[in-house]
Amino acid sequence: MFGRKKDKKDKNEKDDYQDPLMDLDEVLNQFLKMQEEMLKGFMGNGEVRTYTRRVTVGPDGQPKVEEFVNGLPVSNQGQSEIKTEPEVVESGDKVIVTVEVPEARKEELKVTLKNKTKLVIENKGDKTEVSLPGPSEPISVKLNNGVLVCTFKKSYKETLETLKIE
Repeated sequence: MFGRKKDKKDKNEKDDYQDPLMDLDEVLNQFLKMQEEMLKGFMGNGEVRTYTRRVTVGPDGQPKVEEFVNGLPVSNQGQSEIKTEPEVVESGDKVIVTVEVPEARKEELKVTLKNKTKLVIENKGDKTEVSLPGPSEPISVKLNNGVLVCTFKKSYKETLETLKIE
């Protein structure tokens, strides 16, 4: 019971009042120490980092992404570079490439198709190349709120040919 004295099991044990929250505080501290040790084991060098992002929409309708490490802002130094890996999805006879280009304007981007198999995206001196799964013909390229979506029509057919071993 809360607020009662401990049962005397040993004659040497003191007859002190036991605070029920004291035990809870000890358990919580032990739990936090165990959690920290586990994280140190995962991290290798013992340094724990927390990465967070805050996404807001500016007055011009463009998304603004702020990155933080251990609660401190990461400086972008005015760069408007491609931050995430491009996503390439094959859907039927189409190939769709999605790339984040935060704070980019249509006039600042240069998108080219090299040898019908490689998409090249240039933005303020930054260059990213995306390999397509095969030769493709462009259908559309759209920029909407910092996301570039390029749609292509496959100009190849998937075939399976058995080869004779010599």
